[in-house]
Amino acid sequence: MHMDAQPNRQSRRRRHKKTPNGKAAAVEPVFIAARRPGSPRLEKPTRRMKAASARPRARSDDSIVPEPVVLEVAPAKRREARIVQRKTDEIDETEKNRRRLFSQFMASEGRAAVTRAAETYLTAGFALPREQDAQLKLLEHFNENRAREAILVLAELVRDETPRQLPVFRQRLRRLEDHADEPETRAAAANLRRSLPA
Repeated sequence: MHMDAQPNRQSRRRRHKKTPNGKAAAVEPVFIAARRPGSPRLEKPTRRMKAASARPRARSDDSIVPEPVVLEVAPAKRREARIVQRKTDEIDETEKNRRRLFSQFMASEGRAAVTRAAETYLTAGFALPREQDAQLKLLEHFNENRAREAILVLAELVRDETPRQLPVFRQRLRRLEDHADEPETRAAAANLRRSLPA
């Protein structure tokens, strides 16, 4: 006889189970459903029973492709050179020293005082301005090289300017013309004196 047709011993015992009043109660048989391998399922497939290889559902936000963002970089501004005007009251120490020494030179009187003031000013690294008043003062210098430099500058100035202090101009040139030690100094002084207006 086939194995499935034989009655279950446990089910037989359950059929003859007695109740508290002593009577035997009828027990319903328990059926066990078995499925052969490869046979179709009897129940409906649920979501969990779907194959793992099924195509996943596309998300709603996958269809929207964001556009690339283009950032515009403004060109860097070139630094403009600032011209800062110097205030008249802001004078450095070098300019103060130059003005002080020049004032001493212009206020000096006599050849010895003029020579000392001129050397102090020139050895400090400053150049006398190309002006008639300063160059006329330099004619009093003991050093004839300094005096000849002043004669050359004055000769250029009087070509375009009217000679100032003509009596003092002639007097100092006449002294160099008569008493200078070097012939070059005497000749330069004489030529300049003759070029002055009468």
